[in-house]
Amino acid sequence: MRDLEAVEKIFAKAGAEDRKSLTEPEVYEVMALAGLEAPKYLLFPAAGLDPAAAAAACAELPGEKAVLKLVSSKTLHKTESGGVKVTDKTPAALEEALRTMAAKFPEAEALMAVEFVPHSPFALGEELLLGARADEAFGPLITLGPGGTNAEALTASLKPGTSPSVLPVDLAFNEKSWQAFLEANWAWRYTAGGVRGGRRLVQDGELVKWLEGFAFLMRTFRDGGASEWAIEEFEVNPLAAARGRLTALDGVLRFRKARKAAPREKPSRRGVQSLLHTQSAAVVGVSEKKMNMARIILNNIVKAGFPKERTYIVKEGAGEIDGVKCFASPAQLPEKVDMYVVAVPSPEVPRVLAEAGESGKVNGVVLISGGMGEKAGSEGMAGTVVDTIASARAKNPDFALSGGNSMGIVLNGVKLNTFFIPEYKMEHPLGENPNMARTAFVSQSGAFVISTISKMPWLKPAYSITVGNQQDVTVPDYVERLADEDDLKVLLVYLEGFKPGDGLALAKTIEKARSKGKTVVLYKAGRTAVGQKAVMGHTASIAGDYVVTRRIMEDAGALVAESFDEFSDLAALACSFADCPVKHGNTFLMSNAGFEGAGMADGVSGRLTADMGKDLAAEIDGVLKEHRLDSIVDAKNPLDITPMGTDAAIGAVVKAALASDEFSGAVVSMIPLTAMMNTLPKGDKWPDDLEKSFLKDAAAAAREARKPLLFCVAAGAVYEPYCAYAQSLGLPVFRSADRALRMYRRYLEHVLA
Repeated sequence: MRDLEAVEKIFAKAGAEDRKSLTEPEVYEVMALAGLEAPKYLLFPAAGLDPAAAAAACAELPGEKAVLKLVSSKTLHKTESGGVKVTDKTPAALEEALRTMAAKFPEAEALMAVEFVPHSPFALGEELLLGARADEAFGPLITLGPGGTNAEALTASLKPGTSPSVLPVDLAFNEKSWQAFLEANWAWRYTAGGVRGGRRLVQDGELVKWLEGFAFLMRTFRDGGASEWAIEEFEVNPLAAARGRLTALDGVLRFRKARKAAPREKPSRRGVQSLLHTQSAAVVGVSEKKMNMARIILNNIVKAGFPKERTYIVKEGAGEIDGVKCFASPAQLPEKVDMYVVAVPSPEVPRVLAEAGESGKVNGVVLISGGMGEKAGSEGMAGTVVDTIASARAKNPDFALSGGNSMGIVLNGVKLNTFFIPEYKMEHPLGENPNMARTAFVSQSGAFVISTISKMPWLKPAYSITVGNQQDVTVPDYVERLADEDDLKVLLVYLEGFKPGDGLALAKTIEKARSKGKTVVLYKAGRTAVGQKAVMGHTASIAGDYVVTRRIMEDAGALVAESFDEFSDLAALACSFADCPVKHGNTFLMSNAGFEGAGMADGVSGRLTADMGKDLAAEIDGVLKEHRLDSIVDAKNPLDITPMGTDAAIGAVVKAALASDEFSGAVVSMIPLTAMMNTLPKGDKWPDDLEKSFLKDAAAAAREARKPLLFCVAAGAVYEPYCAYAQSLGLPVFRSADRALRMYRRYLEHVLA
């Protein structure tokens, strides 16, 4: 039975005393009111101890020992300060311990004698840490990990992402949600006896009761909730497993007045759609005399092939620039425009946006201009922009703004390019790559997009969207809309920070995208205090807690990259293999160098295996014999085909491996310096011809089998054409075999989860 009214009174009493945290007895009282079990205890005034206190504790508390604790709202971590002592449960021992502690802490509000719960604090699974906290991006969060005094050190020593488990309360829909949470929890496996030689200490239902109790309190006492109070942080450490039950041996609860702020007003679906499926566009800020940022954008729009008759310039005193008609104000535009690109000095932004909103002729704005919130002293400008957006929506509910500090948007389907990068500096991502899955690239950082595309010219996203400061439309807003497009298979996302509630929104969208067979590759910046400061300076948004973000996004189904290189690698695999239904992780591995064969063997672990049956080995032996390699090579996995392997031999082996049900895919790494292979483009100085290499037939075989084929070239810059040729055939290319295996292992863990 849960008594919310009584819990409310506890917060009100503590709040009236100007406290921000509850005492331990108050925390235990809150637990009891939420239906959770705390140990038995007796409370004594610290000043003027009653001589009968020790005897009363001996009579009331079970067991042969007792725990004495300091009660102070100012001292939250009692163990470190000496405010916790285990003693024999005899009147003499208890009385001496009580008087010693009272003398040590003269400012104490009270002392408590608590039931001693026998358990082994050094046995994994016997002490858990159950916590909950408020979070702007995700709403209330529940965390569960190993507990006790060594909890922090133990968690830090584990592989990143192993512990703790994190779940937003708003994603805990039912017992099935909790069960999935427990199954993925490292510490609970020990408590539940799920490790070799382990024994179950408590049943799952016992912990689910605690999880639901915490969730109930966090749902009730939260910002925007029914109560005037919000729980900031609630932690039990340790939550001890003993006698088949879980008992809280300590409790900390910090609270504050709940914030009543309304949730972020999200742009309308139609407003976001205007920016994704643009049919008409206008540019503000174009110079007649020089090639400024806005004019570069205008030229890029024209060169991309967007219809000139539906492209406009908003500029007073001009008739036409670069063949595009000018209009003095947005109100004079001949139609309502879907995309209104604003590239003017920041002081002019409020006026330009106000005119656009007042005109009723603008749906979507792409605000290139910066200096609105990301720079110290520009917060007032950012507030003005927000107010202007609200005024514009009063006239046109579909008014939406992307930016500021945006690089622009490229839409391949309608041939629209609003990047402000000159074409001679970068080949713009226009056109289609028939060997790649249809992809969307959504990024807060414009530089991240152009840097990635410059390094990966084969990447031709259907949408390249840079979001900047997220002053209105956010990364999750875009991803939510794009996840509904059935023909999109891959979503590449770079994120620096969240607006309130957007973390939860993105997690839900990723779950939806995964359920539709899409792959989301995510890089989250702002992981440390320094990193958070850096992204605040860049995008003026909430950087958030990286550990929490990573766990939630991975649990939702995202491939979370730990580095920029990893993002590029995972993007290459996702875009190349979106239509390959990988059924298992057994993979064929081949090189023409012994060191790579050994390195590949060392890289086999987890979901990635390298087994080969006798029948298939005999078939590949036959191929080797046909190409006169049988005297130096035996069929095995990994296979070292030696520098004597020709393109014909390599291609035949790869095709045989891909045709077999034993292998779900292949990783082929070639040192290209051998004279036996065609690894250089056709020229007068050498006999090589890339068209005669094994790559074309191998890529075709992989497509026919619908299996991943990764290619590696461990050599210098002279072999860049070889790499580019492989990429043109739809093969992801790596420059080292160990990196290829590491990334493919991560990809397999994701697709086979």
